[in-house]
Amino acid sequence: MSNPFFYGGRITEPAQFVGREAELRRIFTALETAQEGQAQHISVVGPRRMGKSSLLFHVTQIYQQRLSRPEKYRFAYIDLDDARCHSLPGLLHCILQSLDAPHPNQPTLEQFQDILGKFQAKQGVAPVLCLDEFEHLTQRKAEFPDAFFEAWRSLGNSSRVVFITASKDSLYDLIQQGSLTSSFHNIFTLLPLAEFTEADARALLARSDHPFSPSQIDALLRLTGRNPAKLQIAASLFYETPSLDAIQVEYQRQVEYIFGKKPSFFQRASSSLVKILRAIPGKLGRFVLEVFLKNKDASDENAIILGLVILVLLALVLLGIVNLKPWITLLLSSKL
Repeated sequence: MSNPFFYGGRITEPAQFVGREAELRRIFTALETAQEGQAQHISVVGPRRMGKSSLLFHVTQIYQQRLSRPEKYRFAYIDLDDARCHSLPGLLHCILQSLDAPHPNQPTLEQFQDILGKFQAKQGVAPVLCLDEFEHLTQRKAEFPDAFFEAWRSLGNSSRVVFITASKDSLYDLIQQGSLTSSFHNIFTLLPLAEFTEADARALLARSDHPFSPSQIDALLRLTGRNPAKLQIAASLFYETPSLDAIQVEYQRQVEYIFGKKPSFFQRASSSLVKILRAIPGKLGRFVLEVFLKNKDASDENAIILGLVILVLLALVLLGIVNLKPWITLLLSSKL
């Protein structure tokens, strides 16, 4: 038997997929309603190397065993890391091709919506789009502007398509990071993907043709935690060289290569401070808009701009460049 442990890419063989039963149950429970015309969309969110790609791909492989009426669905797994999906026509072509739906070579967004509607009505199936590495779309605002996400939101709201996305950050955060204003994210249910359960981690380590002993499994779990990728790395090395002392250096080298070196306390503190400072203008602007101006419908972009204006004004006052006293006096006198 060849080494049953591997890392560096998504799992493509259903027999090699381990665990994630709770997540799979949630996904397929949500999908069951699609055949009744009520789509529930899922956003899988988790850190790098947590198995998001493998989970999405696995869904497309086993749905016939998990859905009560699998013939009512048509699945498409789309890797948005693929350069062909980095333009709007290319992405739409890849999706329609994966669904085996007739389409022009360079479909427009309007054609895409029309084709999906006719495809669903004619075929009597619910198209399910499993969109991996969703960050690639929000990072390309010129190619995928707000109008694109609003059109997709309309498709999701009308249940003409079911979306299952995978990303490191939440869809809300991705929209914000891309300086977009679409509310595409709010049609989704969040499905966090974290480390393996204890049972799943042990099930993964039990796949060897010369099984690890209970004490060896305990030692591997202490070394790796329950991170799927780290488990695969350690188990793969241990399978070839069954000595924890012997694999320690190579394990650390592989972990640092894949995950990067663990940031120092100063780096983590600096990163947290930057995130807080970036969030202040938006929260301040939103507070002023909602509490003082009674405007709860303003966009996040407008809230950020207002917050920045207020912060700049406060800085100018503190530096003595701007004097607000005459304005305050004028305001108070006008009220009197």
